[in-house]
Formats: sequence, C-alpha cells, structure tokens
Amino acid sequence: MPPIISVKDLSKTYKSGFQALKVINLDIDKGEIFALLGPNGAGKTTMISIICGIVTPSSGSVTVDGHDIITDYRAARSMIGLVPQELAADMFETVWGTVTFSRGLFGKWPNPAYIEKLLKDLALWDKKDSKLMTLSGGMKRRVLIAKALSHEPTVLFLDEPTAGVDVELRKDMWQLVRDLRDSGVTVILTTHYIQEAEDMADRIGVINDGELILVEDKNELMHKLGKSS
Repeated sequence: MPPIISVKDLSKTYKSGFQALKVINLDIDKGEIFALLGPNGAGKTTMISIICGIVTPSSGSVTVDGHDIITDYRAARSMIGLVPQELAADMFETVWGTVTFSRGLFGKWPNPAYIEKLLKDLALWDKKDSKLMTLSGGMKRRVLIAKALSHEPTVLFLDEPTAGVDVELRKDMWQLVRDLRDSGVTVILTTHYIQEAEDMADRIGVINDGELILVEDKNELMHKLGKSS
C-alpha cells in the first residue's frame, strides 16, 4: 500500500537565512499514529505547516494520498485536518457555529447529523450552544479537534495536543486519538514528551535542529532505550 503522506528531500530556509528544516525524507502509512518527537524549535511545526500548505518549502516535494501539496493544493488540503497549538476562533461564536463554519470553509455541504455525532464523540454535545469564551481550556482543545474533523479529513495533524493540559484530560485525548485511528484516520502528532510518544504512537520520528535523525517502530525504539513497551 502506498504511503498516505510522502515527503521527499524537503527543506526550508527562511529569508533571514535560518534553516528550519534540513533535507527531510519521510513516508507515513495509512492508518498509523506517527509521533514527531523533538524539543521546542526543532522544526516540528515548520514541517507540519509545510505539509498543510501554510508554509512554502524551499525545496523538495510532499504528496498527500498522491496529491501534490503545491500543484494539487485543494485536493491535498481537503484531506487534512490540523489542530494547532493555539485556539484561533471567534470567542463569541458557539461551539455548533464554529464547527459548522469550519466545514463550510472546505466547500462541504451542511451535514447536521455528522456535526452532531462529532460533538457527541468529543463529549461536546451539551456545550453545543455555549460560546467558546465560556469553555474550559480542555473543552476549547476539544473544539479545535472538532473543527479539524468537521470536513471529514483522512489525515489529522495534532501540534502539541496536550501542552498545558492536565493529566486526566491528557488520558482522554490519547483515547480519542486511538478511536480516530480505529475509524481509519491517520494521525500525526508532535510532542516533546517521550511518554506521550511512547503511549500513543505506532512509529516515532525524532527531529532536532531541523534534521530527522531517526524514524523507528515504537517498540524497537523503546527496547533500544532499555524500556520494554
């Protein structure tokens, strides 16, 4: 089976001369949970932003299910859901309104039954008429996930999904990600917590100083680190 995401010779150098990504090659398989592990400033967000079409690469190519992210942008982007680190939404909008609006941005017909199921799956249904400004941090994070899934993507990016989230919600998030994977969604998450990568991922990529220094099956990596998974 061909990879759902294929990254070939990808690099990014900003106008300032800062090289955020050195030459990256990576294939991500359909239906896996892939963790991109590395410290802050390692290049995780830059790499995700390129794949999602937010940042232009300096060189190289990326395909999403065979669609080139530059020459076939609309098709590639429609397959991707992105959950950013920060909440970027109208705080005076309701949960239902913001998720429905996100679906419309991708030219999808309204589907109230799908949005209802999504909100119920994310334990947001009883908050559907609440304004975002009234929600807890954990609930806002769930709304971000609902927005990212509103257009029924096959690939979901989670950028530091549990940063600043309490332990109980973190466990809920992990279960949610596993449920998404079981439903056929490919999940790529960035983290600087090795425990999160260990608990969540099928494979782990380690990135540092813009360089992908290792890609390994989770169990093999934990064995090398002297831990049995």
